[in-house]
Amino acid sequence: MPVKFRSRLLAVVAVACLVAPAEAQENGSDTKPVVTAAVQVTPNPNPTRAHSSPQLARNPDNGELVIVETDVYGGFGINVHISADEGRSWAPGGDPMMKPFTWNSDYAINGPYVTAAFDKNAVLYLAFTAADPAKAALNRAERPRPLFVARSEDGGRSFSTNIAYQVTESDPKTINNRRGRVTLDPANPQNVYVAWIQSSMGEKARSMFAASTDGGRTFGPAVDLAEAEAQGGYEPRPAVTPDGVVHAVYPGGGFAPQGPPGAPTPEALVRPIFYRQSTDKGRTWSPPVVIDQGSAGFSHNRKQFLAADPTSGNLYLTWYGNAKTRPGAEDENEIFVRTSRDGGATWSDRVTVNDDAASPNVQHYDPGISIAPNGRVDIAWYDFRNSPMPEIQLAAAPFNNSGMTDIYYASSSDQGRSFGQNIRISDRTADRRFGVWSNNVHSHFNVGIASANDGVYFAWQDTRNSNSIANSEDVYFASLLLDAPGVSVEDDSGVPGWALTGAGVAVGMGLAMLLVFLVGRRSRSQPEVARTTG
Repeated sequence: MPVKFRSRLLAVVAVACLVAPAEAQENGSDTKPVVTAAVQVTPNPNPTRAHSSPQLARNPDNGELVIVETDVYGGFGINVHISADEGRSWAPGGDPMMKPFTWNSDYAINGPYVTAAFDKNAVLYLAFTAADPAKAALNRAERPRPLFVARSEDGGRSFSTNIAYQVTESDPKTINNRRGRVTLDPANPQNVYVAWIQSSMGEKARSMFAASTDGGRTFGPAVDLAEAEAQGGYEPRPAVTPDGVVHAVYPGGGFAPQGPPGAPTPEALVRPIFYRQSTDKGRTWSPPVVIDQGSAGFSHNRKQFLAADPTSGNLYLTWYGNAKTRPGAEDENEIFVRTSRDGGATWSDRVTVNDDAASPNVQHYDPGISIAPNGRVDIAWYDFRNSPMPEIQLAAAPFNNSGMTDIYYASSSDQGRSFGQNIRISDRTADRRFGVWSNNVHSHFNVGIASANDGVYFAWQDTRNSNSIANSEDVYFASLLLDAPGVSVEDDSGVPGWALTGAGVAVGMGLAMLLVFLVGRRSRSQPEVARTTG
């Protein structure tokens, strides 16, 4: 057999052997998403570390990934991690904090502590609040916390930081600012928007918003999107469509004035989800409209995320909650989506993203959402379906307690009308009896997620390195590699996709090597050099 022909034959057969095991488990599908092995992002060796609430952004110029997070048991600062190799390795980025305000997560409760976004020119923006350590003697809710926006033109390696909202220490209403969200105009990078929650003891919370028209260097006066609501507002979440219109959602704050001493405690208010929009860069807003009935109680109707497709302008709202307006503590939370395809004028019926909604007493929390350039809608969340014990919900600290979580993902290729079968992303379940998820800390936020046409990237907090003594928590990363714009569904067997794929590849390599050996024995008179490429 001629050397050149035999070489091509061996290559074809070897590839066939590698691909066949994967195709055999696809049940006829032409494509198969592959989950990469999880990578630890945070290198901190301190046994009492607690890295929490990672958020993820992808550089549109070079594909670099940036993760931002904080250690709520450490120095309370913001940590920036950069990967130039699709998440296989991570290097430290710059410090975005402005002295003396170096405590970001001293107010350790569900985040976000810091959020991140790239504009179309690859400028990275971070939004966060922070306190001065000199105020440590004050109760955490009484420490003045300005809102900051940091700007990086080198992918997160260095930052210039400005104050987006300054507190007035003599006015307690302005002091307690938390959970800042940065949102960018996809058409005009000079338009930078921030939204956050502001609260003070004994008063309704406020859903705050401020705008910059000079690339985040200065910001105009802040407005309370929920000012007209008697129950106040909670975390506002903005998004900007390609026409420059700013859209925002916020849930009702659930505030009910207390009666005189000895009076019965007021019943928890139902917290509907409100929607408003601004066509003049946040200076004026449309009247608030209820787009979801919401539900009552602390543990439901939370962590809303609003995303806008930068091409079509479709709006996607995702959150976790319960379909009942007054769910009980035993009722499970599902991942929901509502979609507007007409600029916020109308919203679709509620769609359930998790495909195990029929399973009783399984909780789903903290959905992150990202829109791929091709319009695919990607959502990932913390999921208890594989937990050997139920997650416990309490009305007071430690709130969410016990149980084990995985990261699950689903996508929609029909503009949010339906979502595919769920794919497990994490390769180990995280034991939530450890770490800061519960344990009277309740520190967690939406899964970090970023999208490309051919893949999806994830960041989450994980307790695999923890125990009951150290309660350590680390940030982990994995990616989902896609063969086509639409995600084909993998079998949810509980075995990570990367493990199945790896096993298939190993078997295929063994068959290919055996074939090479047999053919080689028949033609020893014509030796060839085997070449491999990395």
